[in-house]
Amino acid sequence: MLANSSPFIPAAPTNRRQKLFLWGDSGDGKTTLALQHPKPAVLDLEGGTEHYGDRFAFDVLKATTADEVSAAVDWLLTHPHDYCTLVIDPITVYWDALQSKWSDIFMRRNKSSKGHHLEYYSLQAKDWMSIKAEFKELVRKLIQLDMNVVVTARQKALYADNGFMRSIGETFDGEKSLPYLFDSILRLYRDDHGRYMAENLKDRSGKLPKGQFEVSYEVIERALGEESLARPAVPLRLVTADQLGELNRLIHAAGVTPAVLADRLAAYGAARLEDLTAENADLIIGKLQTAVGAHTPPATTPVTEDDHA
Repeated sequence: MLANSSPFIPAAPTNRRQKLFLWGDSGDGKTTLALQHPKPAVLDLEGGTEHYGDRFAFDVLKATTADEVSAAVDWLLTHPHDYCTLVIDPITVYWDALQSKWSDIFMRRNKSSKGHHLEYYSLQAKDWMSIKAEFKELVRKLIQLDMNVVVTARQKALYADNGFMRSIGETFDGEKSLPYLFDSILRLYRDDHGRYMAENLKDRSGKLPKGQFEVSYEVIERALGEESLARPAVPLRLVTADQLGELNRLIHAAGVTPAVLADRLAAYGAARLEDLTAENADLIIGKLQTAVGAHTPPATTPVTEDDHA
C-alpha cells in the first residue's frame, strides 16, 4: 500500500465468466438469447419474460425499483444458489428507475435547489454524480459475480451532434459508459431474410465470431465452452469484521492517506474497505504488515552501568 509495496501481481490465465451486453430493437431476439443461457435467474424490469415461461426454464423477479435490483444482486453475490446466469432485462428500465429514485431523494432534500419545482424535480448537473456512482456500483457487483451476466438494452435513434434531430443510426438506450463496462457487446437485428443476426461490437475474450454473424445460443456455447458457461457459481466471501479491524489498524500505523487508499482499493475493484473480498483483504493486510514492519525503527538495547565500565 506504500510506495515501496507494489500493487501489481503476476498475470495469470483466468476462466472469467461471460459478461455480455445485448442491445437491439424490439423483436430482435435479446430476451430469447439471454434465457437460453444455463440456469438463469432473471431480473425482469418490464414484464417481458411473461411470454417465455412455457419455452424456457428460469426463475424470475419482477423488479420495479432500483433498490430491488441492487438487493437481488447482493443476494446472488453472497449466498449459495444453483443459478449459473443472471439476466437483467432490460437495463434501460433500471437506468430510468435509478433516475426516478434520486429525483425523489433530491425532491425531499433540496427544496431550495434550482431543480425543485413544487410537484416535480429537474435533475441538476451535480446530481448526476450520485446517480452514476450508484449505477457503477451495481456494475462493479455484476463483474464480481461468479455467474454469466447477460444484460439487455433497448435501441434508440442516434442523432448527429451538429444536426437538429438528424438521425445518423442507432445506439443503446442506457447509461453512456455501458460499452466500457462489459467484456462483450452484441447488437442484435433481423436481416432482410428474417434471420436473427448479431454485430460484434466488442469482445475481450476474442472467442466470439468477428463482424456480423447469424446468432444463436449454440454459437456462443461453441465459442466459450459449455463447461465455462454452466459451471456452478461460488458465493463471494466478503471482508470480515476482524479483517476490517486489522486493516484500519495497519492503515493508521502506515500513515496511508485517503487518496492513496482509494487508489489502492480501486486496483482490487473496491470503492470502500467493506467492498473487499476476504481474499483481497488478506493480500492487503500482508502488504501493509510488510510496509509497517519495514518502517518500524529497530529496538535499541538499554544502556546499563556495565556498558560504561
